[in-house]
Amino acid sequence: MNYSRDSLPPINLIPLKDKTDNREERVRKNRLIKIATPTDIRFVKVLEFLRSNNLSVNSCKLYERELKRFLGWTQLSYHELRPRHLALYKEYLRDEVQTDTGKPLSKSSINAGISALKSFFKWMCNTYPDIMAANPTLGVKLEKIPLPPAQSLTAEQMERVWSALELLGETKQRDTALVHILSHGLRAGEIVELNVGSFDGKLLFLPDTKTNEPRLVPLRKESREVLTEYLLSREELGEELNSLTPLMISHHASYKGERLSYHGIYFAVEKIGELAGIEELHPHSFRHTYATDLLMLGIDPSHARKLTGHTSEKAFRRYTLRSEQEAAIAAYYRAIGEEPEKES
Repeated sequence: MNYSRDSLPPINLIPLKDKTDNREERVRKNRLIKIATPTDIRFVKVLEFLRSNNLSVNSCKLYERELKRFLGWTQLSYHELRPRHLALYKEYLRDEVQTDTGKPLSKSSINAGISALKSFFKWMCNTYPDIMAANPTLGVKLEKIPLPPAQSLTAEQMERVWSALELLGETKQRDTALVHILSHGLRAGEIVELNVGSFDGKLLFLPDTKTNEPRLVPLRKESREVLTEYLLSREELGEELNSLTPLMISHHASYKGERLSYHGIYFAVEKIGELAGIEELHPHSFRHTYATDLLMLGIDPSHARKLTGHTSEKAFRRYTLRSEQEAAIAAYYRAIGEEPEKES
């Protein structure tokens, strides 16, 4: 059957608007932007930045998350960004982004996002000056946050930790050596990377640290002996050790004999905390304690920072505040002829 052009029925154009469009509109209205991996060429530079910097596992995840969030917020190319755009983005983080529980971001979370951008664009300016002639984050200030106090363990809590180690089974010797290393101020991520060759019988050598500077950590006599005994016990069990063998190994059924992971260290410390009756004990608790103890011993703050690997004097200030406070209290009691009570 033949149809002429005039006999064809009229064509009605139906706008395509499905549930997905409605949902996206609701998302925009609720000011919630999902952090998804950008598909444009800009993200290639982010990946290059993450791979070219000596970042810890946690820092790498944080930087990637925050940079994805930023690229999801703007479609501007890097060379088009100006300080005003970064100022608007900070307002977006402060006023519009919410946590999973629907609360505004904390000042610390806002600073984490801005710090990630500052690091990335500083790298971009140094690596690709032809793309970025000026750093758009230079004028963006971080939120002011009161310096948190050092969360050091008391002498009594440390005694409970040592006692708890005696209650462990298969992991007792490994975890005892682990706590001795942690009690010398090492970060969990730094311990993961340690090899047998990192220990010369007296010092620990950290070639790759958070600050990108190698560090030597002197160990106490008892700690040296504990670590040496731990390594000897592994050899007695038939393990062949060399300079590249992991210093700390896992006892998990699926990873037995492999390098102890970041999460493995946290799990081990959490278990010790439960046995010791110390809530929320984590690897960094020992780092806080070590830094505080160094200053309480009267070690020069600049030397203490070298031992702990702190580059920021401001970040280290929390420990000097504690030692200064203790010194002031001791001076007061000396002045009035009383002996200060010892902290339990």
